[in-house]
Amino acid sequence: MPPPPAKWRGRCAFNGKQTCNNKLLGARSFVSTADRGTDLPWEEIYHGSHTSGIAAGCPVDGANVFGQANGTATGIAPRAHLAMYKACGDFCDEGDALAAIDAAIDDGVDVLSISLGPPRPFPFYNDGVALGTFRAIQKGIFVSCSAGNAGPWASTVINDAPWMLTVGASTIDREVRATVKLGNNVELHGQSLFLPKDFHSQQPLPIVDPAFCAKGSLKNIDVEGKIVICQIGSEGTEDMGQEVKNNGGAAMIVLNYQPGGYTTFAYAHVLPASYLSYRDGLVLKDYLSSTQSPTATISFQGTLIGKSSQTAPRIASFSARGPSLQSPGILKPDIIGPGVDILSAWGVSIDNATKPFKIESGTSMSCPHLSGVAALIKSAHPDWSPAAIKSAIMTTAYTFDLNNNPISTEKNVSATVFDMGSGHVDASRALHPGLVYDIEPDDYIPYLCGLGYSEQQVRFIVQRKVNCSRGITSKPEAELNYPTFFVTLYTGDQMTYTRTVTNVGRPFSTYFSKVSSPEGVAVEVVPSVMRFKEVKEKASYTVTFTRLDDNVTRSSNVGQGSLVWYSIGDDGYKVLSTIVVVFV
Repeated sequence: MPPPPAKWRGRCAFNGKQTCNNKLLGARSFVSTADRGTDLPWEEIYHGSHTSGIAAGCPVDGANVFGQANGTATGIAPRAHLAMYKACGDFCDEGDALAAIDAAIDDGVDVLSISLGPPRPFPFYNDGVALGTFRAIQKGIFVSCSAGNAGPWASTVINDAPWMLTVGASTIDREVRATVKLGNNVELHGQSLFLPKDFHSQQPLPIVDPAFCAKGSLKNIDVEGKIVICQIGSEGTEDMGQEVKNNGGAAMIVLNYQPGGYTTFAYAHVLPASYLSYRDGLVLKDYLSSTQSPTATISFQGTLIGKSSQTAPRIASFSARGPSLQSPGILKPDIIGPGVDILSAWGVSIDNATKPFKIESGTSMSCPHLSGVAALIKSAHPDWSPAAIKSAIMTTAYTFDLNNNPISTEKNVSATVFDMGSGHVDASRALHPGLVYDIEPDDYIPYLCGLGYSEQQVRFIVQRKVNCSRGITSKPEAELNYPTFFVTLYTGDQMTYTRTVTNVGRPFSTYFSKVSSPEGVAVEVVPSVMRFKEVKEKASYTVTFTRLDDNVTRSSNVGQGSLVWYSIGDDGYKVLSTIVVVFV
């Protein structure tokens, strides 16, 4: 790694022999001493190591967990410098997080990767992360934040301010397969990171179904030498497995709960086990009711890549969903990225034998994927603003899985814009978006006034005097120069909004528009063709949304569509803007 850039002002707060280097430029803690009793930047759960490795880890050969997912692991931006700011101990204090963000800004970072957030959405003037990150974008710093793990329920998305990239989570096309073969020869493919070497998988074992496997719940149930079914609930899978093991159970089948749907996880179980989807759990239950002597075997195939590709990427069940409660007129989340069973760095070897890696899931894992992508774009285009980088990521996203079907949710139905925003990140295309929708920090002021915030509340966010009644015209959310459109239409409504794009592709380029109108809406784009002579040249267009006669049959009170600008010639630029219309 090269030495730190000249602008770097951070410091390393380790003591003793520990120190930073040209990769880890800085390490500081902002955790209240009452929480952990220390102000040193040590980790206790290694969440920071895991997320940092995803964003910027250097390549490591032979990375694996229990021999699974074996290969060369690398972060998205392996040549990026890294600084770490400890903001959480036993819990996350909003003041500590804000202090960490402020320090990172003053130290001179280019990208902020924030895998934390409030327990529920708060108004931006009362949200420490929103306040701190607004100062970041004022300084030209890109911000990527986790959307939260409260899915699949609607309006659970957090970190939903428009100046930050809000990242949901998706699955990848890798699984660590553990197949349950029932006594009727039906096979159910689950997952397990623990692959036992001495488990006789071909010998059918009786199945017992106590349903829940809480601590102490199996001591009066005969589970000796049997496969025990455990339903996901308040207990963790490790605790359930330990209860089965303590009482002589031979193996465990974990059944997903209904909201979890098809999202399964490769967990490091303490005994032979398989984690099944909710649907496969129903198949298993049907089998149990069909016979008085149910049996099964579990076979372990290990890591399979591409076998799940027909459904990857799929929205993770836990990934928080829109619409945003704090800004309903801005589509959130913005994007989805890999967040299920992600292998990355860990502070210690989890079994004192393997390399210090672990597989984890969450929007904490999807967020740093996008942070790394932003770092690559920033390196290629150092003059781009945070909004331009965000636009490049959103307008180049894709909405189809690896089998060319629409991206689906954990319920195996097509995902909506409230599940995935603009779609799944395409890191290669994001480097060359053709056109970008730029937003200056001051452009958010009329937007904030339009949210109905008081002048004092807006001042609290932007940190300077603001007069929403004089000199500043409040703007509706849909007028913000955002890469997506979120429109509310009443009966007979016709609404027109303006967007301005900047040419970051080639000079002397021409783009034509193609609209996929939401059901029950007429969409007109003027002009329908834009021509650019120079790079960085700007052009504006309007989009008029007309609600059609209410006799038009609609399947929902929410319509989805898109506006795409295609370049003419060999450039092949495709600039996608998602459209969502709410009918009132």
